[in-house]
Amino acid sequence: MTKTHFSSAFGLLSTLAFDAKLQYTGFGMGYDIALEQAWQEMKGISPYVVASKSGAEYDKGQFKLPFFNRTFIIHFPEVGIEELGVATPPAQWLQVLLLHYLLRAKGIPVADEWIAYRHLPGAHIFERRFMNMAITPLQHAFGNDVESFTKAGLALGGTPMPRTGDAAFRFLAFPKIPVACIFYLGEEEMPSRINILFDAAAHTYLHTEDLSLVGTYLSTALQKCKSPPVDSPEPFG
Repeated sequence: MTKTHFSSAFGLLSTLAFDAKLQYTGFGMGYDIALEQAWQEMKGISPYVVASKSGAEYDKGQFKLPFFNRTFIIHFPEVGIEELGVATPPAQWLQVLLLHYLLRAKGIPVADEWIAYRHLPGAHIFERRFMNMAITPLQHAFGNDVESFTKAGLALGGTPMPRTGDAAFRFLAFPKIPVACIFYLGEEEMPSRINILFDAAAHTYLHTEDLSLVGTYLSTALQKCKSPPVDSPEPFG
């Protein structure tokens, strides 16, 4: 097994320059348009190939795709997404994310190497938003309370990661995208900090902008698992 490496994501980059290579049908154009285009792209897929590459299950016109501790059914070739055991439809941003995962999956093995968000391709474009929406709220919610963080990580179904920070958990965001959340307890004048890390191969399954949503969702879910829970809305409406 490849040795796991950890790197910090706690420096903000101010540049907002746009890398044309990363321009794609994403969230900047609005969820409804992004969702429509994703469904159009789905028309050209081979479902069993996509299932093999993504780790999703496909049978009788349905993909079964887990996302953290939730499970979604993507109907294909019919158009529709539902969550198992939930009557209300998923938010549009989440539907887009699920389809993007299926469409982009390359079947590359998990790298087993952790990297910070800022080390993902083109992350300088989205890092400020990622810090503001994922990392900063998480740090404010838990402060120095490593015990509450530990309880929240377990409640969300995380697997404890020994010898990493003061508390750390591994989560499976998608079948081929593990993410980690690590709590470093502060000392004296050094404040506590929390980081969210991604597998080094994550960008072969989702664009870097989409991965910011994965991290923001994890942050929000952990805050909701805190006792008492933090009133944090789902990311991006």
